[in-house]
Amino acid sequence: MQKIDQRTKHVLIKLIEKPVISQKNLMGQLRLSKVQIDYVITKVNEWLVDEALPPVWFDGNYYHLSDIGRLFLVEFFSGDQVYHHYEMDIEERKKYIYLMLFYHCEDYLSVNHFLEVLDIGKTTFINDLKKVEKELETIGVEINYDRKNGYSLSGDESVLRYQLMKLVLEDLRSDNGSFLWDYFLFNESSIEKDKMFQQIAMELERYSIVLVENRLLEFSYMLIFLLPRLTKEWSEFYDRYNFQTFYQTKEYVFSQSLLEKFSVESKYANLYICGWMLGMAIGNADEKTPDYSIINELVERIFDRFEQLSGIRFKEKAGVRKQLYSHFRPAYYRLFFNLPIINPLNEKIIKEYPDLFQIVKETMKPIANLFGTLIPDEEISFLTMHFASLINDNDEYQVKRKVGIIVCPNGIGSSAIIYNELKNLFPEMIFIGPIETNEIYHKKQDYDMIFTTVPNMRLYSLKKPVYTVNPIMSIDEKYGLVLEVQNGVRNFSNESSFEVFLSIINKYADVRDENGLRKELMKEIRQPKPLSRKRNRSSQDEDNDLSLTDILSPAFIQLNLSTNSWEEAFYVAATPLIESEIVSRRYIDKIIQTTFEEGPYMVISDLVALPHARPEDGAEKVGLGITVLKNPIKILGKTPMKYIFTLAAVDNRKHLTALAELVTLIDQSDFFEMLDSVQSSEEAYQWITDFL
Repeated sequence: MQKIDQRTKHVLIKLIEKPVISQKNLMGQLRLSKVQIDYVITKVNEWLVDEALPPVWFDGNYYHLSDIGRLFLVEFFSGDQVYHHYEMDIEERKKYIYLMLFYHCEDYLSVNHFLEVLDIGKTTFINDLKKVEKELETIGVEINYDRKNGYSLSGDESVLRYQLMKLVLEDLRSDNGSFLWDYFLFNESSIEKDKMFQQIAMELERYSIVLVENRLLEFSYMLIFLLPRLTKEWSEFYDRYNFQTFYQTKEYVFSQSLLEKFSVESKYANLYICGWMLGMAIGNADEKTPDYSIINELVERIFDRFEQLSGIRFKEKAGVRKQLYSHFRPAYYRLFFNLPIINPLNEKIIKEYPDLFQIVKETMKPIANLFGTLIPDEEISFLTMHFASLINDNDEYQVKRKVGIIVCPNGIGSSAIIYNELKNLFPEMIFIGPIETNEIYHKKQDYDMIFTTVPNMRLYSLKKPVYTVNPIMSIDEKYGLVLEVQNGVRNFSNESSFEVFLSIINKYADVRDENGLRKELMKEIRQPKPLSRKRNRSSQDEDNDLSLTDILSPAFIQLNLSTNSWEEAFYVAATPLIESEIVSRRYIDKIIQTTFEEGPYMVISDLVALPHARPEDGAEKVGLGITVLKNPIKILGKTPMKYIFTLAAVDNRKHLTALAELVTLIDQSDFFEMLDSVQSSEEAYQWITDFL
């Protein structure tokens, strides 16, 4: 048979996912032209015909893969057959060259070794090698060659490992998945991958260390590739950190036990794996680990500051803090050890939750000072996902018909978000999960379809419709998914049913143009049905996103006021909102009562207070008042405030855009200079309007 390249592989996998798929959809998802797709389909059909299977049929709009052809391709990709017929492209070859140099660090590598496995000519290899060298130069890594030692890598060991981890994360969180890594191990290693993965999982269970499915996969692949290097002495790593608390952790004992199974004895390796594991394992606030006090203190600070900045007061504070702890503990160690992080949803999160992202970013600024560096946006967006799941309204809807099971191996944040997204898109459906991939094989409940955030060939063996979805979907993606489920696209993948339908027509009618009839019928079958209003409820009304100028007016701005106490200051600051019936007096009473119970929770930065209570405490509408005191006044005799931003919110969402804009303003030093110097409320309001 012909060679399979990456483009062909991607087209075939899309056909397996959706046996009936439009040309436009295929072009959009894979970013290929009609000519490119036609070329691939022609090659695929030659192969299918050679295997005595029906070719992929194109009706002018949609490609159709037969059921028997789909089963053949699932089997082909599920076993080792694909590795015998795969041809790497330039990007894959460059990555493969780095992996060979990294993995075979104790072996002699000559030009012939590369030529044989890459299946290319010497000139092509030299050109590829130069490109790899140029890319590695940017991170201070060199490729050396001499007759005695062959080809090898040289550079800071931490950088070499960081690069390896980064490559694993990028691939495993992309459409490429683990394919290239499996292909490499098939060609280069005698390791029994599945057996090793099982050993790692058993050791994790033995020491009660929890990794979500994808983190376990990432750790397992990384460990395989790191094993040949773990016996190297690495004193720089050992001397860099204070590891005393590490020796008391279960992660350290786990690391020792695991490495013994692979005959690795090295204090450097034990500590490295321990730190690495701490950066991946889910934290448990009920376990009083040696690092509990420091992690928990930071979580408290993050939680309190988020409440301050967002204007949201969580009811179940203890439960929210526990969930926050579970995410932040590994993030703390990723920052501590400068471990790579790849968040494939980063751009989508920033786009879909811009206001919440800005608030979380501001929340984390004091924490960033501890590490002496900015916290990467990827970490901020993970936290944003987490907070989005916490403030999402998890309304339960009565459901009577279809049952969907959600498979999400990505952890707490994205699991909660995809559940809420699907519940809002399909309120009439029952949803089971989210669960990890392996759990689906043990579920006794019956279900009609599978929604998964990560494509997985194993799911197709369950003979249920499988829908691959992003945890955070754009409006187009939501619309497309609803159409797919509504119209039962996968129900028409059985071509035999369609042929029966045609034969009935032929039996009772004189068909002049069967091909024309076939196209017209298929076109009608595929015609999108209009979305009902009920299905559209997930999209947030633009009217619900209130900007700062929507909830603020000149009448709510008070300048250069004097008060005798902090309690009086809060009442005075809220007076315009009370007079406008935005809040009741009870709302301010609750703020003062909470201050006595919890301290000055509303002080968000030097001299800046954001007093707020829950909607049920007397908030009637969304509003914001700005009050500037002539002189600072101390809350409870301790914490001074001068600038009071009184917030009224009626739910957890409508005010977030306005709050994000306020956070941006508070970051500007000239904002406070303006508040201290302007002569009128109208002038202050105009300044804010012009700035925004």
